[in-house]
Amino acid sequence: MRIAGVVRDLLREADIEWNPGPSRLRREALRYARKTKSGAIAVVTQKARARQPQRTKVIYDANSEYYSIAERSYDYLRKTPFYAVERCVGAGSTRFRILGLIERSYPHLALMAHMNFFPCEDGGEPDIVTVDAPSYSDTWILVERPTSHTLILGSDYYGELKMSFLRFAMNNARDYYYSPGLHAGSKLYRVRVNGSLREVGVLIFGLSGTGKTTLTVESHGLKPPEGAYLRQDDIVILSRDGRARGTELNLYPKTDSVPELPPLQPAVLHQDAVLENVVIREDGTPDFSDLSITPNARALAIREAITNVDGRVDLDRVNALVFLTRRPEMPPLARLTSPEQAAAYFMLGESYRTSAEAGKPEPVRVPGFDPFMLEPKWKSGLIMLDLIKSLDLEVFVMNTGYVKNKKVPPELSKKLLLAAVKGDVEWRKDEHLRIEVAVKAAGMSLDDYLPSNIYGPEYPKAISELRKERIEFIEKQLPYIRFLAEFV
Repeated sequence: MRIAGVVRDLLREADIEWNPGPSRLRREALRYARKTKSGAIAVVTQKARARQPQRTKVIYDANSEYYSIAERSYDYLRKTPFYAVERCVGAGSTRFRILGLIERSYPHLALMAHMNFFPCEDGGEPDIVTVDAPSYSDTWILVERPTSHTLILGSDYYGELKMSFLRFAMNNARDYYYSPGLHAGSKLYRVRVNGSLREVGVLIFGLSGTGKTTLTVESHGLKPPEGAYLRQDDIVILSRDGRARGTELNLYPKTDSVPELPPLQPAVLHQDAVLENVVIREDGTPDFSDLSITPNARALAIREAITNVDGRVDLDRVNALVFLTRRPEMPPLARLTSPEQAAAYFMLGESYRTSAEAGKPEPVRVPGFDPFMLEPKWKSGLIMLDLIKSLDLEVFVMNTGYVKNKKVPPELSKKLLLAAVKGDVEWRKDEHLRIEVAVKAAGMSLDDYLPSNIYGPEYPKAISELRKERIEFIEKQLPYIRFLAEFV
């Protein structure tokens, strides 16, 4: 039984309450949620505390064996009461209507979906549909590519529901509009360069847990008329005209870094926020440093409460891309030397797996830094190569982890990002990595962080082995764009 067929029958037969308001959903959620000192609600999930990639199956074939899972759940779903939440991914010309059928026993999920996405003013059929039944006995996430439908079974983690909508929005924008959806935060810099104000639009890429939110919300202490303004934290759609369209009304950050991120604190402490798996003290105060429930504690945070926002979610013009990595062979800041090299690094998506996903920390390569990219993945590489060329984008790589065994402090990463935006960097070509490495930035020497200095005589061999791994990955995983392998 196809997922779209399940949805059709549920819309005809199931007990569905359409578009309950956030006040109603919040009251219902308080039957099992706790209220914080600021008035936000705090939920502890019972079925899942991270996405379940090993239980996620993308269905491309009408004869897929995984349809038997949908068939087994059918009778259960028909008897389950649902909330129907209708919203839009994006608020501008590139947007997608979404419909979530969310099990009524989990009103906080319906509330978070309502708050996370934009209202839709016009009517019409949904572009993307998800059925979410957390109380089902088995855990599966079935992603039906031909119809943009998802069936979530046995998971009450909001990230699963959120990404069911964004996964299809990102890939449909790529396939239908030549505008790839990107796992990237966006921000606008207004900085003084040589006495004149310059606006720079930046997209910051990175797997969850690599510092993407930390750098995206950072204000750098800039004072008017300068400033650094957050537009989006997680997903954008890059158009052919160089615009980065926002997809979300609010944010869904990990909260372990909140104590070190002053700009984010008002957003997660806001009375309308929803905290997920955050430890709450007896007096109702969240303890973001206590990760005893899960290292992947999160919050549906209120974007307008952040001080460095300007009421907009779109970037009018993207000028630079920043790829975050935690590969120990990489320097704290580097600049890629050609569009082909930039497209290759984009498709390598190098970093380490973190607590935001199931599994132990280990080296990973995820094309586009995007675990939600659907086939054909090579298409994303070709489109990004074209856009990097046509939009004349600068592309940087930043190591936010360790250079071998030397930690790159977050404060250094923040300073390097601002220096890159301002063009206040001295570069030197690294003949082993074949990229330009920052040796001085904002007047700071980076000698103590250069991989060539830290690795010493081992450096050529380490980079040679890294290049071999990269070439093998591209040739095996991305054979249609294997030509990019010569640029790594």
